[in-house]
Amino acid sequence: MVPPPFDWALLLVRFGLLAADSSPSANAALASLAYLTAHPGTTLERPAAGQELCIAPPPDNDAYWNDVLERYLHHFPLLPRVLTRTKLGDNIPLHRCSLYLLFEPTSHARQVFLRIQFLSTNGNWNPSARFAVLINARSHTREIFNQFENFDLMGLRHGLVLMSVPEHNRTFTMLANCRQRTLDYVMDVSDVGELLANHSSLGLQQSEPIVVARRAEFPFFIHDRSRIEGVYYKFFTAFARQYKARVVFGDRNVQIVMTIHNRETLTQPYAIGSFTGNCVIVPERPKAGLVHFLLSPFSSPVWYLCCCFLAAIFLLNWRWSHRFQHNILLTVLFGDQAADERYSLPERRLIFLAIVLMFFFSEAYSAKLLSTFIESLNQPRIRTLRALGASDVPVGVLHYEDIEAYEQLHRNLEVLDEPEYYRNMRAGRNAFLLQCGNAEYMLHKEMRDTRVFRVPYYILGEMVGWRMNGFSVSKFSSIAGELVEFIGRIGQAGLWEYWREQYVQKLRNVARKELSQRETLLMGDLISLQYVLTVGYGSAAIVFGVEVMMGCVRRCKRTRRTVVPVRAVGGH
Repeated sequence: MVPPPFDWALLLVRFGLLAADSSPSANAALASLAYLTAHPGTTLERPAAGQELCIAPPPDNDAYWNDVLERYLHHFPLLPRVLTRTKLGDNIPLHRCSLYLLFEPTSHARQVFLRIQFLSTNGNWNPSARFAVLINARSHTREIFNQFENFDLMGLRHGLVLMSVPEHNRTFTMLANCRQRTLDYVMDVSDVGELLANHSSLGLQQSEPIVVARRAEFPFFIHDRSRIEGVYYKFFTAFARQYKARVVFGDRNVQIVMTIHNRETLTQPYAIGSFTGNCVIVPERPKAGLVHFLLSPFSSPVWYLCCCFLAAIFLLNWRWSHRFQHNILLTVLFGDQAADERYSLPERRLIFLAIVLMFFFSEAYSAKLLSTFIESLNQPRIRTLRALGASDVPVGVLHYEDIEAYEQLHRNLEVLDEPEYYRNMRAGRNAFLLQCGNAEYMLHKEMRDTRVFRVPYYILGEMVGWRMNGFSVSKFSSIAGELVEFIGRIGQAGLWEYWREQYVQKLRNVARKELSQRETLLMGDLISLQYVLTVGYGSAAIVFGVEVMMGCVRRCKRTRRTVVPVRAVGGH
């Protein structure tokens, strides 16, 4: 450890040979601290009594800095203060600090960093406050820059270093920009104000860029390959313009996440006054084929009865042809095949019974078939979460941390990696749980491309859970104070709802246009009916052709029976 500097003036003060203010370097340090205390700048909270002073005192064997601290506390006896070297925890109610004085005369930068970390766990932690680290002279500039790098790592922007050099009767008040490797300092307290003003005028430009996570969430953040837009994009663009900051949307070194984290202790949530939830998008099952539609009006026992009736008619025409000479089925379907007087009494009774049964069966079949076609335009669809849980449609899960919430929704889960997740979405193999805004955006924007999404989707009517709209900021971000202030301005101006309504209205117009197009039935909607008509008229045409051919065959047989005897007589 480097020994503390020897100050002859301080020694003479201790022996009473000089006045207490005869050490120029100590006087300069005290004057700089007094200026920082009297000009706190912008802070989140100031107690009624003034600033809250959070002081990490110097070691007991450092007479120089202990004397400076003693004179400083005597100069500001009424300000609330906390003297601490360790963390206090959250169970002690304290004002949020507005000025941190860290007396670390001989400590290395690593030790100062740990000290600040300890202080950040206290309930009075205030990253937007002003921080002053008081050190002895350093032989290398790198050691001074290390102190300023501590501020950047902890997200502290109002940080400065006071370096005392008693052997030269100087105390330097220093500010630095680590990115540009520049160091500014003054030795006179009259120049401290100008030094602070020059750095504060730079806004957030002197700090690292603000990295916002690129997490798509309609209508708050929308991005594709060519553009970025949304409510949060407008907000952070305006924020960067107001505070001269540099905002970057990326995936690394993220400081702001587009959601509210309740479990994270190192983040601060900021709500914007609205709520959303999660919605389930479900793939439409493929509609049943023609055979299903033709057989669906009747149950299996009814079809068995019809088959038995047809078999009985064929058996009667075949086994008792002398009593049932005419084709009963053709008579029932297409009318009389001969004059009424040629039908026998059993035939007339059977035909009458068959026509009555045919009337009831055909009317019931037609009505049921028509209702099935109408219902098939919107079916089959799952309407409720209970029905989804009872169905065999699996739910795709992308992240393992979502399994617990998904298990309450559905018993059939498929945990997928990202490529398979999107492949299943394009193929319509799974149902998916998305934020409701994202679900509507995908349904009306992304999923309209039938070349990519081969199966249409729809959104379940019931919402899953509620959550508040907002974002989470790292506890050690350098924009905490300015962000709270700007969020309040945007909320008071009503811009949150105005920006949100702009994007929601655009999506509503797209959905309304799509709905108006669906009001007219297209050829694809009537394809099943065309199949039925084709089969029905085709069958009738085939039966008619068979009837014509049978008539021709009968006429040919009659002609042969007539011609053959005539030739035989002529030959005789």
